[in-house]
Amino acid sequence: MKMNIGIFGGTFDPIHLGHIAVAKYAKTDLNLDKVIFVPAGCPQLKPSLPAASAKHRFEMVKLAIGNKEMFYASDIEIKRKGPTFTVDTLKSIKKNYHSKSSLWFIVGSDAFSEFNKWENYQEIMELSNVCVVRRPGESTELEQFGHVKKLVTENNVVFINRITPQISSTNVKAIIKDKNKVKRYLNPEVHDYIVRNGLYRTDEDK
Repeated sequence: MKMNIGIFGGTFDPIHLGHIAVAKYAKTDLNLDKVIFVPAGCPQLKPSLPAASAKHRFEMVKLAIGNKEMFYASDIEIKRKGPTFTVDTLKSIKKNYHSKSSLWFIVGSDAFSEFNKWENYQEIMELSNVCVVRRPGESTELEQFGHVKKLVTENNVVFINRITPQISSTNVKAIIKDKNKVKRYLNPEVHDYIVRNGLYRTDEDK
């Protein structure tokens, strides 16, 4: 069956309510049948490895999306040995669906600004459409994307301008000890999982 499928990759270290909001907006604005969350194994262009293991990050994604039929968690990248590249992930997912199904790769504007550094980025655009999610207050001018500005004008790139929670995974890790504060940004089950497994604790906390 032909479908419109969103592919939402990231380290999700940890996954927070901002990620879920982005997925919901993308599903609505692009009329997607489902959004597949793909936690990264060894992410490209990242200066350091994720703080939590791939297993923990995958489990947190599953808890965050719950039993929503429109969301699905895939471990395709964390099972892959070595660096994980989006182009390989899209090829694998494409094989599992109807040949006429449309893939939409969902990416933040900060990551898209370096899209020309991604492995086989031109092939990514051949395999899928691209949905760029802008953060509140960001410029709507293409000039902000510098070297990839041409990609926007020559390919099927759609921008989503929505108000999403002003939080990042880095911020969440920084306030993880403040239970009342951090709960505003995490699914309750994800928060409990973090506490239960002692994730994101510093040496001072142990």
